[in-house]
Amino acid sequence: MKMMPNPRRAMADPRVTDVQGPFGPVRVPSITGCGTRIAARPVFMRFIHARFAVVLTLLAPSIAAAQTPPKEPPPLWDVQVGASFVGTSGNSDTSSTGADFALHRRWPVWQIESAASAVKTSSQSVETAERYLFGLRGQRKLTSILGLSTGIKAEHDPFAGMDVRSILDAGLSWALVHRPEWTLDGITALAWIHESPKTGPNQNDAGGVLQLLSKVPLGASADTTQRFTFYPNFSRTSAYRSEAEITAQAAMNARLALKLGYLLRYSNDPVPTFKKTDNTMTASVVVRWKAATPAPAP
Repeated sequence: MKMMPNPRRAMADPRVTDVQGPFGPVRVPSITGCGTRIAARPVFMRFIHARFAVVLTLLAPSIAAAQTPPKEPPPLWDVQVGASFVGTSGNSDTSSTGADFALHRRWPVWQIESAASAVKTSSQSVETAERYLFGLRGQRKLTSILGLSTGIKAEHDPFAGMDVRSILDAGLSWALVHRPEWTLDGITALAWIHESPKTGPNQNDAGGVLQLLSKVPLGASADTTQRFTFYPNFSRTSAYRSEAEITAQAAMNARLALKLGYLLRYSNDPVPTFKKTDNTMTASVVVRWKAATPAPAP
């Protein structure tokens, strides 16, 4: 038997009202007052808008925190001094001492940086390693990418056969990449190289300096730097040298930091009887100071 539709069910239910919600139609109760049915749409939409406003208010701090914070400008100057010491006595009598120093001073277009390091080890009161390095460099910006650069570097490394080596260079500096997550700077320069080996005559050669320096932040309180420097020798083409260095530094507090470093030095034409390659690994505690005011903008 064919069933006829119930006319009472086919009619719209006066107790509810269809309202378009944010995810589709929703049936909500009607509000009755003074004997007249009043649609609940305005009340319901105000309720939805209020809920969305509360959710956005709660999410706003999280969204702001998730955005990358602006890079802090470099200070007017900064200095750091690192030191390390290892000593044993008794069955073995050894000692190892290391120190390093770094300074930066910034002006609107000029910048000066200086670095020095020292390593000395002994075993049974006999020195087994000794090396002193010092460098000073000045740079002047010409554009946002290009600049002038001049520097001097001196070293004393008797266990590599070199009593004194000095390099004076002048050329161009390059700001290749400057992003919050990575910076890459380069130097291309002509150089005058003076060498006084422990054995043999002194040498004065024309050469060059080609360098790449990379820095990657590791969070807000740590960073790592990578440096590769190539020293071509134009007077004696076989006497080229290179250096590769990587360091990682993590702050323990506002003043102290822990620094790890590895330096690989290669000389293609070393002093006779000496090896071509030298490796140095260091671990030191660093004390830092910096200016409270940022460097002036160019």
